[in-house]
Amino acid sequence: MATRKGVTLVELMLVLAIMVMLAAMAYPVIETMYDDVRVSAAADHLRGRFAEARSHAIEEQRPYRFAVKANTGSYRIAPDTPDQWGDGGAQQQQQQQTQDDSTVPPLVIEDTLPNDILFQFAGGGDSGGWTPVVTFNINGSCSDDRTIRLERDGSRGIEISIRALTGAVSARSVRPGGQ
Repeated sequence: MATRKGVTLVELMLVLAIMVMLAAMAYPVIETMYDDVRVSAAADHLRGRFAEARSHAIEEQRPYRFAVKANTGSYRIAPDTPDQWGDGGAQQQQQQQTQDDSTVPPLVIEDTLPNDILFQFAGGGDSGGWTPVVTFNINGSCSDDRTIRLERDGSRGIEISIRALTGAVSARSVRPGGQ
């Protein structure tokens, strides 16, 4: 009697079907775990942008404003001057600099948080325009103490706090939809 040295097509299809069913059951669980990681990555991204804006404010000796579009992931960082924001209500006027070849162009960043993460903060309007959150001053401080919440549906949120006196940024996890 001859021995069989392989598998039949039916056996192979059965094993593949079982693997597909297991993967289909595991996918939602894995996706939920990664949601928390995505929110953490967005918080790290934002903390890096805050540090960048603060260092430019100190280095260039001009204040930088951070603004968001509420309930979206869009944000903007630019010098706190009327020509950058078009609002005429800059908190501090840009100090006059001589226009020579050594002048550093201002940092202007208009970006979106990764992975569908949304900004949530108290007092944030839904006007569709830029809502100022904080201004980084030329001495490294900020205009106000501020807390911003980053959220993604179904995952825990992260609150990022900015201290006015020092410009220090800290983050802490919060439960979905609550404190």
